[in-house]
Amino acid sequence: MRLLRTAWPRELGAAVSAAARDSTGRKEDVLAAVQLANGRWVAGTRAAVYLPSDTADADRRVGWERIERANWDAEASVLHVYETTDFGTPLRATELKVEDPGRFGQLLRERVDASIVVQRHVPLSGKRGVRIVGRRNPSGADADVTWNIVLDKGLEPTEPGVVEAAEAALREVRDEFGV
Repeated sequence: MRLLRTAWPRELGAAVSAAARDSTGRKEDVLAAVQLANGRWVAGTRAAVYLPSDTADADRRVGWERIERANWDAEASVLHVYETTDFGTPLRATELKVEDPGRFGQLLRERVDASIVVQRHVPLSGKRGVRIVGRRNPSGADADVTWNIVLDKGLEPTEPGVVEAAEAALREVRDEFGV
């Protein structure tokens, strides 16, 4: 007999497994979860984080390689999760109102860090430049690498030559690391 000690409802695990099967064809087990102030839950697995969607009864599956960063605001009791987006567009931000992120916060940090394969800053104008980040889902070594380009403050993609320089920096980093 297998006994499970979890701090989340059994229905959450079943819902995450069903959502994973629908999107990937594989089952995923919840590694950590936290209840939001509004009663909903967010959960993390080896391959993805399940964040609230705009509808009250659904969650969004976001692979760890699609999470740019997260930070915890203890004063406001809000966990901010930022998803990567296409170059030149703002990051997608999700605010999670929780009392304490606990183990879920630890899992979030660990899996986001584990997804980073390459990270390099390339100067474009003085010290200002672009951060090139290659990420791979940490649940599988054969997963494709996704690339993000993040401009430093003060540089805009609408400025002449910035996009071309950023794309050249991306090619340079990819060639250097053979990824």
